[in-house]
Amino acid sequence: MPDNRERTGHLAQVVSVSAFSIGVMVQKGLTVRYPAADVVALQFACAAVLMWVVCAGLGFLPRRLAEALPGIFWGCLTPGLVFLFASAGAARTDGVSVALIWGLMPLMGPFLARILLGERFHWSLPAGAGVSFCGLVVLTLDRLAIGSGDAPGNLLVLCGVLSAATGQIIGRRLNTAGAPWFRMATLQITGAAALALLVALGDGAWQLPARDDTAAFVALAYLVLGMTVLNFIGYNLALSRIQVAWIALYNSLNPALGSLTAVLLLGELVRPLDVAGIAIIVAGIAVPHALRIRRARAGLPRTGRVVPTD
Repeated sequence: MPDNRERTGHLAQVVSVSAFSIGVMVQKGLTVRYPAADVVALQFACAAVLMWVVCAGLGFLPRRLAEALPGIFWGCLTPGLVFLFASAGAARTDGVSVALIWGLMPLMGPFLARILLGERFHWSLPAGAGVSFCGLVVLTLDRLAIGSGDAPGNLLVLCGVLSAATGQIIGRRLNTAGAPWFRMATLQITGAAALALLVALGDGAWQLPARDDTAAFVALAYLVLGMTVLNFIGYNLALSRIQVAWIALYNSLNPALGSLTAVLLLGELVRPLDVAGIAIIVAGIAVPHALRIRRARAGLPRTGRVVPTD
């Protein structure tokens, strides 16, 4: 069974994925009315200011530029490029399809971590990801055929997913190198804000929400506090305590949570086939947990622990 440190990491990643999944749909609703690049830039810039204030209060400010640059460069990749790709794609395609494409993440994470970080993982992690992928296949059957998606939009979202998978590897290395994870979260958001502001200002069409658009400001508040601050605090905490394979597996929740949010916030259609796919995805996430509990009850040694340990 996981120790308290690992339990905190698991819980942090679940919170992170939940905040992100809801935010994707909130962001989609906002990008229908305002340019995607402007929404992302404003979202990250506000979050970066807030995070630096808190970071200073906690005494986590970097002492040298060399301590800050790696985290800032990481933030330019993810969530910088990730959110720009994802939001641009979300503006073209339907919310359910956006959620489903993110379900590819669990298949990439464990093997990238094994190749690039040398992290060992128990066979149940890719097995669970495989089951979740079957759920993804069920969910995406005939979705483009019924006119609910857009191929170029889906491709943009996929580029975001690939950037995110690479960013997980970089983030795991940075968060286990001794720097406070809260500082890394702040630097990551700062890098994303810098890139997003450059893109938004470069297109020459900066557009802020109208002062009387209350719904837009409520949505923006969630994007700042939920999708950015809460999400990346949880994400960096998780990266510092559990291996990439687990973090990637929890991303399987994105299709389920995203689909539910798309229904509640955007009024999009979820068919019985979608419900079946969501159930399969959740079952895939449960597979490695069930096996770990079974091994613990049988008194068997734990397997697939992260190497090296923190």
